[in-house]
Amino acid sequence: MLLLKKTIIIFIGIIISTSCDAYKNTKLELEASYKIDVSEPSGLSVNNSGTALYTVSDRTSTVYKLSMTGDIIETYDSKGSNLEGVSTYTENKLLLAEESKKKIVVLDMLTGKSSKHKIKYKNKDRNSGIEGVTFDSNSNTIFILNEKKPGKLMRLRNDFSVLAMHDLNFAADYSGIFYENTTNLLWILSDQSKTINKCTLSGELIESFNIMVAQPEGIAVTDNYIYIVCDTNARLYVYKKP
Repeated sequence: MLLLKKTIIIFIGIIISTSCDAYKNTKLELEASYKIDVSEPSGLSVNNSGTALYTVSDRTSTVYKLSMTGDIIETYDSKGSNLEGVSTYTENKLLLAEESKKKIVVLDMLTGKSSKHKIKYKNKDRNSGIEGVTFDSNSNTIFILNEKKPGKLMRLRNDFSVLAMHDLNFAADYSGIFYENTTNLLWILSDQSKTINKCTLSGELIESFNIMVAQPEGIAVTDNYIYIVCDTNARLYVYKKP
């Protein structure tokens, strides 16, 4: 009987250990890093062909189109403020996130015209508002992040009303988001935890990866690589996708 009890205890321990390992943080392999001429870059997105990136400057409220190695191709005046996120949207349009005002801006890159949409939800800190935005082209919906206090993932209809809201609790904060249409999954970045997190569309953690980057503020994912933009040192980091 004693031997049986010991066997059961060991078996339970193995199950618990295996379950924990499923979420265990692992490091990604850094492929390259590039200095970019953008002041306080925040947010990152990639065009549909995977040939160019978009980021925004929190300081200048300018949108930058970058090469995949961080060279500036083109700039756009957003007429926004406190920008913290960017996403490709419908043809020739981008989505931008205004953190403190809790607004999503739709910017037409051809005409320069923009429209703003207030997102109605409650948070406890004006400076911990919308930190990321990404477009799900498969369902024609939009995902946004509330940075913290509380950490939330919100899904918006195409009229910018809230379709669903999910609490996030796997990191200290949430600083960037990217929807990957080939897998129908979300990649969520944490500045304070220094992690890249692969998640379901309801924000459930699938896998987490450690990164040695100070203040990562934007993430974009292609078939082979993960791109991270850093606020403090204005660099673009390229990791091999696991």
